[in-house]
Amino acid sequence: MGFQASSYKVHVKLRPHVQEFLETLSKIYEIFIYTTAKKDYAKKLLEVLDPKKKLIRHCLSQSDCVCSQGCYWKDLTRLGRDLAKTVALDHTMQGFPAQAANWISVPAWSGDPEDEELLRLIPALSQLGQEEDVRPEIQRQFQPCQLPTEG
Repeated sequence: MGFQASSYKVHVKLRPHVQEFLETLSKIYEIFIYTTAKKDYAKKLLEVLDPKKKLIRHCLSQSDCVCSQGCYWKDLTRLGRDLAKTVALDHTMQGFPAQAANWISVPAWSGDPEDEELLRLIPALSQLGQEEDVRPEIQRQFQPCQLPTEG
């Protein structure tokens, strides 16, 4: 892959159960990859994750992000989809500051071959797909309670 007149190899190690996760949820959701990485890198990831181009509908990259103060933010409105039906999975909410209600935190993968995080998410995400508006259910199930501040 070329990057600023240089070539480099991309090595991708897949989180356990990612294929089952994508195959199951692609029957319920229109799956997008949205990364702050450059387009060439995102394309390579897509080739590894979905070589037959049957599971992932679109891939958005750094050029599809909002750049503010040197940081790239993922803006779910760029998907052109109803946010009431949109679920975003990421290891950090910083990627989705404008649509925090759509975000589910997925712990970063440490390389553990016994990791079952994606398997654990399948039933909850399958059920979320039946909701009229996913956001209240995401907040109820996945986002930490906000304790009232004493004033």
